[in-house]
Amino acid sequence: MATSAVAEIKQVLADFNQVNGALLSAVISRAGVPMAWNMPSDVHLENFSTLTATLLGASEVLYTGLKRRSPERVVVESPEGTLITVGLGPKAFLVALAPEATGAFLEATDSVVASLKEILKTA
Repeated sequence: MATSAVAEIKQVLADFNQVNGALLSAVISRAGVPMAWNMPSDVHLENFSTLTATLLGASEVLYTGLKRRSPERVVVESPEGTLITVGLGPKAFLVALAPEATGAFLEATDSVVASLKEILKTA
């Protein structure tokens, strides 16, 4: 991916986090390779990327096995936050961690997904 596209995605993620209160966000390849991110430095990026790719991939395989369309998003809730993964096409996905998954946060996620898809289309 071009350096300019990475910079643009990083800015989109930073804006998304700031405006919507996300604790972190990243664009990750479906193979688990981090492409662009905005997250605290104490997060082990490679492990986080691999595990979230596994989470999304396993969910897609599960639905396929049930003869259902793949999920549009995977949401994992805990008392300390809500992790959301959303596909950005066949090569990448968005992952974000919010203090809680409100309707407004899910709408904001859908909006940023549309922006990221446009960037990735031209990258």
